[in-house]
Amino acid sequence: MRLLILILTGLAAAALVYALFQVRLQRMVDDVRPSDRGASLLWRIFRPVIQVLAAYNQRLNQDRLNRRYRDRLTISGNPLHLIPVEFLAIQEICAFIGVLVGLLLTLSLNFTPIMPVILGIGGFFLPSIKLNQTIVTRKRQLFNALPFCMDLLTLSVEAGLNFTAALEKVVQKGPKTPLRDELDRMLQDLRLGVSRRDALAGLAQRTDMYEIRAFTSALIQADKLGAPLGEALRTQSDIRRTERFQRAEKAAQEAPVKMLFPLLFFIFPAVFIVILVPIILKFVVEGM
Repeated sequence: MRLLILILTGLAAAALVYALFQVRLQRMVDDVRPSDRGASLLWRIFRPVIQVLAAYNQRLNQDRLNRRYRDRLTISGNPLHLIPVEFLAIQEICAFIGVLVGLLLTLSLNFTPIMPVILGIGGFFLPSIKLNQTIVTRKRQLFNALPFCMDLLTLSVEAGLNFTAALEKVVQKGPKTPLRDELDRMLQDLRLGVSRRDALAGLAQRTDMYEIRAFTSALIQADKLGAPLGEALRTQSDIRRTERFQRAEKAAQEAPVKMLFPLLFFIFPAVFIVILVPIILKFVVEGM
């Protein structure tokens, strides 16, 4: 009963705080970003609170925040179009929630008094861990989609199209992947008058992958020396396909080693229990 009362009190306080934010920031809530229209309900609920905390975070060292978060948000794709002060606000909200949960556990279930501090620190770093996982997943998707997109780009260039038209074909015909989104953004930069070298350098900077940096460097070098673009694309496509095959071979060779731990500690004990327990019970009941 005491735990239920504490939980209801916390929910009532959170609802009151949210209602006050809604009254204060109704104008800001109505002006929803286009990227927020397809977002989850939880994001829309916390959006006003994040904006208030972000306004207070503006007083902090902006250069340090930009160095810490800006590149990581860009590499992750940043689907919510967050700026560093907003991401810091999300970390602060998660830390506050962690402290509240720690207090509830301490008061109701007699956990250690340091539990609010532990959960608060864990809540603060939880968005950063999630961001790192998003970056790893996105880089894997970029790596898997790179050979096919490069093949399609190579075929388009060798068929007689210029680089911009070939890139447009890749964006139109290619599968929906993060790489296609990045190529679409590069295509928009080219249409706005950005030079090919700068657009390729921006692609490499946004993805932060060795394979894409090698690809863009080869195209920049071919453009600088006046070498045939189709030949450079064909060479890079063959290299990327070989790297993908080698990585798949490496993963297949590592699979037995990775399976050793679950086999020893989960599967073998379960098999032994299923086989030996009936025999042991039979000996105990019937005697030797």
